[in-house]
Amino acid sequence: MASELLLEASLALTGALVLVLALRVPARRLFGATATYALWWLVPAALVAVLLPAAPEPVMPVLVRATAVPIDGAGTVVAAATTGTDLVAWLAPLWLAGALAMLGWQLWLQRRFHAGLGPLTRRPDGLYQALATRGLPAVVGLRPRIVLPGDFEQRYQAIERDLVLAHERVHLERADLPACALAALLRTLFWFHPLVHLALPRFRQDQELACDAVVMQRHPAHRRHYGDAMLKTRLADQALPLGCHWSGLDPLKERIAMLKQPLPSRTRQATGLLLALLLGLAAAAVAWASQPVSARDGDIPAGMVRMTLQVKVDGEQARGTRAVLAPGQAHSENFEHAGQAWETTWTVNPLADGTFDVQARLVRDGEVVGEPRMVTREAAAIGIGEQQPGGGFKGIEIELAFTAGPPPEGMAAIGIEGEVPAYPKAAAEAGEGGMVMLRVLVGTDGSAREVHYVPEKSTVPADAEITRNTLQAARGWKFSPAIKDGQPVEGWVLVPVKFEPPSPGA
Repeated sequence: MASELLLEASLALTGALVLVLALRVPARRLFGATATYALWWLVPAALVAVLLPAAPEPVMPVLVRATAVPIDGAGTVVAAATTGTDLVAWLAPLWLAGALAMLGWQLWLQRRFHAGLGPLTRRPDGLYQALATRGLPAVVGLRPRIVLPGDFEQRYQAIERDLVLAHERVHLERADLPACALAALLRTLFWFHPLVHLALPRFRQDQELACDAVVMQRHPAHRRHYGDAMLKTRLADQALPLGCHWSGLDPLKERIAMLKQPLPSRTRQATGLLLALLLGLAAAAVAWASQPVSARDGDIPAGMVRMTLQVKVDGEQARGTRAVLAPGQAHSENFEHAGQAWETTWTVNPLADGTFDVQARLVRDGEVVGEPRMVTREAAAIGIGEQQPGGGFKGIEIELAFTAGPPPEGMAAIGIEGEVPAYPKAAAEAGEGGMVMLRVLVGTDGSAREVHYVPEKSTVPADAEITRNTLQAARGWKFSPAIKDGQPVEGWVLVPVKFEPPSPGA
């Protein structure tokens, strides 16, 4: 689940970053630096949308049935292979190690910067003054505060000091420090994503340009003094994870160049902000709609089974879907790929030990490719075809995942323990089989209080030896009783017992 969420978040993050990086320069020319900085909120908007529950998958109410343990000789049972377990087990600690390393590196940068400030002195105006000069003035810390360089009064003229302080106070007004903290968090979580590292300095650059634009909007007559103050500032060699300070030569050149440009009108700036807001909502909607339809455990109706299906044909993704199935009832998933028509049929029965009995029929262009059967836990894989010498697989590959819904209230749960009905040797050799449907009253202790043959739902006659053996075995079965208000209660359950003779030559 966590790996799926990380993948979905990475895809949403990629789309949002590509969009912002493509729009930031033209947006600055058209609408100014403030609207450009607002574009960056597309990124958290898209990520939040991924965290929201996806649209629930519609399911039709179907008769709930319990399922017995499969009969011996009911066909070839394919051993289930878990899918992705080893890979996920290997990737999870790798991701965690990378995240911890990135977090540690950022904490080291923050600590080094604070240590380099030396002792801080609180001034009468509530600001703090350091002994250091490089990278200052700055707004730093979880509880943001303005830190001035030790030579603040000597370095800047009075008007320049006012403009520099105005710049730092804009950072506080706009809550730029929480935005920096969010950026640092994303860098930690998505340390493996190259676009995150590419985008971060551009985000900080747009943040400073937007701050400059606000200062110039409020002090339009002091562009020259503001530029002089920038040139007097000693730049830090490394950006601060949790802080807004002066770093980097190229961004400073761009900031000074922007001072020479006229500010967009307030109408154009407002239009840009509105467009950024609408674009953020659209990006969030797209990210949310791109999620697979939701079929969480709580959304699975009682007695039903959720099946997730991923199909590859000749190494190419051909089908991906999620469906809620009724136990014992065939479900079809048909698709076309590379000019071939595929018909797949799935029958899933949850068993007493928490596993799933899965029967499949795979048909390509009217020809049966395979009829695999397996007993699996939550995940399995099927491959029918040939491994190519140079790598890759030619044929059909299917990854499956299953989740059982809760047992229905007022009916017995699915789990059944007991002897498997004897399959008469003569009937098996003659190719006789079918289904015996039983109606069982399950007591509060899980015993079979009453067992009835259901002729209208059975394909085996009532007087057949198969039916007699099934009734005899069922009287000794133990069930998981239904629970109501925390207490076991009696309940009726339908139990289909299938007899399938072995294939000729088996």
